[in-house]
Amino acid sequence: MVVTPPVIASFRGIIPHGLSLEIGDTVQILEKCDGWYRGFALKNPNLKGIFPSGFVHLKNACVKNKGQFEIIIPAEDSVITEMTSTLRDWGTMWKQLYVRNEGDLFHRLWHIMNEILDLRRQVLVGHLTHDRMKDVKRHITARLDWGNEQLGLDLVPRKEYAMVDPEEISITELYRLMEHRHRKKDTPVPASSHHLFVQMKSLMCSNLGEDLEIIFSLFDSKENRPISERFFLKLNRNGLPKCPEKPERYCSLFVNLGSSELRKDIYIIVHIIRIGRMGAGEKKNTCNIQYRRPFGCAVLSMADLMADDTKDDLILKVYMCNTESDWFQIHESIIKKLNARYNLTGSNAGLAVSLQLLHGDIEQIRRDYTSMFTHGVSIARKLGFSNIIMPGMF
Repeated sequence: MVVTPPVIASFRGIIPHGLSLEIGDTVQILEKCDGWYRGFALKNPNLKGIFPSGFVHLKNACVKNKGQFEIIIPAEDSVITEMTSTLRDWGTMWKQLYVRNEGDLFHRLWHIMNEILDLRRQVLVGHLTHDRMKDVKRHITARLDWGNEQLGLDLVPRKEYAMVDPEEISITELYRLMEHRHRKKDTPVPASSHHLFVQMKSLMCSNLGEDLEIIFSLFDSKENRPISERFFLKLNRNGLPKCPEKPERYCSLFVNLGSSELRKDIYIIVHIIRIGRMGAGEKKNTCNIQYRRPFGCAVLSMADLMADDTKDDLILKVYMCNTESDWFQIHESIIKKLNARYNLTGSNAGLAVSLQLLHGDIEQIRRDYTSMFTHGVSIARKLGFSNIIMPGMF
């Protein structure tokens, strides 16, 4: 029976002649009988046993060189097969990076693995055009090769993005492939950017009564400086968008963030300014002079954002400095937890925002999220120069 199903549920194999399986294992089925299969896992072909049919998902395969030395090849795209096996290998080594305290590579590899999973999902759906499929495979193989090189694993020769079979290629052609690979000077894909999508929902507070200005930015607490342009918007006296019929005005995309901007020292900073009376407790001014006065500040670590898998809106606590002269550094006080310098604006005060981290180059994001750019979302760029400067950027 020529099928190589992946295991979709772990099986302990504690019954007589049972074969222990883990999620993601690939098995070859030799026999079947009344809801059970007999076969072996490809990682250990010498150990044969039985397992429930419901624990595997069947996939067709083809057999080469039938007999004692036969080879089973899954009848699916070779790039998908390589992604699956490579991610499984990386998973174990990725945990060891954490144990060895190699934080930079640990975080970079984590993002690359997530990008590969997203690209794999696009390939499996099967709705891509031929040109788009080639583009996706190019991104996949570049990331696979980068990860293997960083982890000290073998680099494989490729032909049209697929691994070549050493049994079906001459030594001369194999040499040409490897020589071409070393001569290529393409821009390294793993330096691809990450982008933070921000959508302002509302400010929940019982004592508003005045219009508000909200200012988003990214802040590097290690170097003590902002690293992005600011995103500015206005809310009405109820803490809601002034123009709810134009939601794009309350969204922004912080673009071209590298892996270094996704570490724990980077924070999303939100400053809130009220427009109205000089003092919050003063009576309405007869001359109707509007003052810009500090109202509060909210802070969120990028590390906390990445650790939160929920798709729900986030409610950020809003703090106010005890002394107005400390307003310019209130975000630093909150980050450093200098509690004596700030207090909650109110027990029920909270800033409702939607935050989503997107991965890939900006052109890919434009294709995948067309509606976002069609409606004219605000773009907030990094301060300074990008990690990679392409011709025509400036």
